Amino acid sequence: MNPASSAVEDSRYVILVGMAFDDTDATALQEAARIAALRPQSELHVVHAVVEQSASTATAGLTWVDGQLQEAPHEMQRRIEAMQSTIPQRVIGHVRVGAAVRSILQTAADIDADVIVVGSHQRHGLKRMILGSVAGEILHAAHCPVLIAIPKDHGGAVLSEKIEPACTACLEARKQSNDPTAWCAQHMHKYLKPHVYEPTDTRPSMMTY
Repeated sequence: MNPASSAVEDSRYVILVGMAFDDTDATALQEAARIAALRPQSELHVVHAVVEQSASTATAGLTWVDGQLQEAPHEMQRRIEAMQSTIPQRVIGHVRVGAAVRSILQTAADIDADVIVVGSHQRHGLKRMILGSVAGEILHAAHCPVLIAIPKDHGGAVLSEKIEPACTACLEARKQSNDPTAWCAQHMHKYLKPHVYEPTDTRPSMMTY
């Protein structure tokens, strides 16, 4: 095998996005695009599952599926073009017939996906019990990393308690130590500081409080 071609193959990174054709698609595509931007040799694939509907006759069912198979690629293109500024130029689309979870996992196996990205409505309680969670089932059954993409919103979170502004003793401690993050004796054990690791260090140093 050519060493050069082997190196290219090793750097290939395949991202698969499960598209539900609902409001979760934009977040999933956005997160997939961010991953792709970090990997020069990445491939971005999208897959949509056409779920067979029950019908009074077999002919009616086949007609419905056939119509969905023809429409799905156009809907894929419309949603991708709506995010054209953030999505890589080349996106490979897949349309499959069958349950969403099975279709996404089978496509992941067929293309040797390195990561699966799926959106989620974050349903809870009774709705989750009735409707289930495609994202949860994929997370449980996948054979590669799975990213559950949800909109970023920390609005409802309670932030850690902080001293604002710092007390007089804290300001004096910072002045004396020339450390803008120092605390006075009263507060130094109450407020946790992050541990800082420098990649160039041979051994990471930890500060315990």
